[in-house]
Amino acid sequence: MLRKGGSVKRWHTITNAKEQTVAAHSWGVAVIVMELWPDSRTNLIYASLLHDVPEQLIGDVPAPTKWAHPRLAKELGVAEESFWDIVKVKFPELTSEEVLKLKIADMLELLWYCIEEERLGNKNFKEVFVRGVEYIKRYDLCEASTQMLDDIIKMEAEL
Repeated sequence: MLRKGGSVKRWHTITNAKEQTVAAHSWGVAVIVMELWPDSRTNLIYASLLHDVPEQLIGDVPAPTKWAHPRLAKELGVAEESFWDIVKVKFPELTSEEVLKLKIADMLELLWYCIEEERLGNKNFKEVFVRGVEYIKRYDLCEASTQMLDDIIKMEAEL
C-alpha cells in the first residue's frame, strides 16, 4: 500500500509544465537531507521518503489552505497519523531537530521544483516561489541550508 503513495500527483490546484508525483518530490527531499546533513540518522532518511505517502488517501492539500485553516490542518494531521495505523507501518520517530530538518528540506525541494517550472516558461510558479522563500526564512537555518537557499534565490533571479 505504501507504493501507491508515490503515484499521487502534486500541484493539482496550479497548472504545471512538468507533472510531479509524491515519489519524485520525496526522492528530492531525501537527496537534500543527505546533501545538507550527510550524517543523518536512517530515521530521517526514511521519513524524507515517506512523509507524504498518506496523501494517497487524504490528497495533496495545498499549504496555503492549511495555513489559512489551522483547524483543517490539525484534522489532516490526525488523518495522516491514522493512515499509518491503517497500513500497519510505524512512521519513523524523529527528534525535534530532525522534524525541523525535514521541513526545511521539504521546502527547499519545493523551491527547486518552482525553478524547474519557471525554466520551462511556467510563470504560475513565481508566486509559489516567493511564498516558499518567505516561509522557509521563518526557520532557524543552518549554514548549509542557508547557502542552498541563497543559491536557489540567485538561480531564480537569473530566470
